[in-house]
Amino acid sequence: MKLSTRSMLLGAAMMALSHSAVQAQDSPAQATEVLDAVSVNMKRDSSIQPYGRMNEVLSMVQRYGQGLFRLEFKLEAKDPKVPLPASPKLAVMHADAYVPIAFKADSTFELPVLPKEQAKDAEIASNLVKGTAKMSGKLILTVKPEQLDMATVRKIMKTARTMRSEILPWYLRWAFPQIEGVRVCSTQANWELEWPDASTAGQLLSVALSADGKDMDPEESGAAKKPPSTRRQCSTITGEERWPDNARLVAPGDASLSVRLSTQS
Repeated sequence: MKLSTRSMLLGAAMMALSHSAVQAQDSPAQATEVLDAVSVNMKRDSSIQPYGRMNEVLSMVQRYGQGLFRLEFKLEAKDPKVPLPASPKLAVMHADAYVPIAFKADSTFELPVLPKEQAKDAEIASNLVKGTAKMSGKLILTVKPEQLDMATVRKIMKTARTMRSEILPWYLRWAFPQIEGVRVCSTQANWELEWPDASTAGQLLSVALSADGKDMDPEESGAAKKPPSTRRQCSTITGEERWPDNARLVAPGDASLSVRLSTQS
């Protein structure tokens, strides 16, 4: 498996998994099912990484991310002509336990944070044929559009910079993406920031956000093949703008938020 381009955290997420097998038995009457370990190739590191390395990233995001981020993963067929089984199975296994991974309706999943001693020898196992799948990971914002204001944008940016430059150890910093800003996308480019003006007894002031025709919603399927005028429109707020902290986002009902990653490594 290889990490997707720009999901490098997710590179650390692509820890490797041994060729050992894990057994799962639903009841004494059922046959034992053997799950073969998934083989994952690092994007930027040719060495094989244990789950313990991924667990470090997961635990630090959980501990220091202030609830603003989570990591999400997805399995896809390596060869589009050979689809994956309709119900693939994944599990994290270690000496003391076997932890099944639950898939969401959109086929994404999250990996568990294990105690350090358990994570050290943990592996990911799967019932997939080795080499038939690839796994990608991405950083997800937990903030909803209706919750976003400039204070939250600045908190997101500060937390992300602190995570990358101060909290993650040097050998994991390359794996946490640099963030340029918070991206808002919707079908129509109709977003504003509005805030009460203290000098006019709370009269609302507002500023319209401009669409970036070159940017794309990372959640929109096939966006790269669509003409800019027909795909979802996006704008990015960096936190460097001079708008006040209480300026809140007003966006269409189908708006979504994501982190816009830096083009720099």
